[in-house]
Amino acid sequence: MCPDVFTAEDVGMFRDQIAAAFARDTESVRQREGAVYAVRNVLRLFPDATRLWQKPMLRELLSSVLGSEYGLIRGLFFDKPPDQTWALPWHKDLLIAVQNDRISSSLYSPPRLRIGVPHTEPPLEVLQSMLTLRIHLDDMTAENGPLEVLPESHLTGKTLQIHGFRAETLQCRAGDVLAMRPLLVHSSGRSLPEVKSHRRILHLEFCGLPELPDGVRWNEWYPPK
Repeated sequence: MCPDVFTAEDVGMFRDQIAAAFARDTESVRQREGAVYAVRNVLRLFPDATRLWQKPMLRELLSSVLGSEYGLIRGLFFDKPPDQTWALPWHKDLLIAVQNDRISSSLYSPPRLRIGVPHTEPPLEVLQSMLTLRIHLDDMTAENGPLEVLPESHLTGKTLQIHGFRAETLQCRAGDVLAMRPLLVHSSGRSLPEVKSHRRILHLEFCGLPELPDGVRWNEWYPPK
């Protein structure tokens, strides 16, 4: 967890800009009773997301983990709005967004469309070369469905192994950034019924491999500038 990466003013501006951007596109935005809880294609809807992460602290972290050839490959958005909360069981993030809607290589799973973008499960080496930054736009507390993780579970590769690991519940403040491997086993529960706060997160995925195996191409690739 990287604390205080963004100021309260930064976070407030991001919230306003994101809300305005998402209001212009309903296809990529998942809503329930008027409340946005998930958004795909974030880098297209909110182009500032390709730049706002480029702070010296985060760039140094990414280059130290992924090497100098890394790039931003996908953006997602999550929220647990008041009265519209949700939960996810233990899982790993195994899919990437690519340009190829047909892949002949046996290294990948057959692509399937998600909001018009092909997604596939790549070979293990690709997932091991990735790092996710989760920019918290609200406090993440014990009451609003915080993230739970199994430390070191990313070392089991694609295998979803739960037993033998000790779960940790993460809490943080708005403006903090969590760096996590996609192969880390993680989950989150529902917000408590009386909670009236949001739990908004800008989820940005990076990889240290500009070129994917067997000629498959990233759907998006934004190197640091």
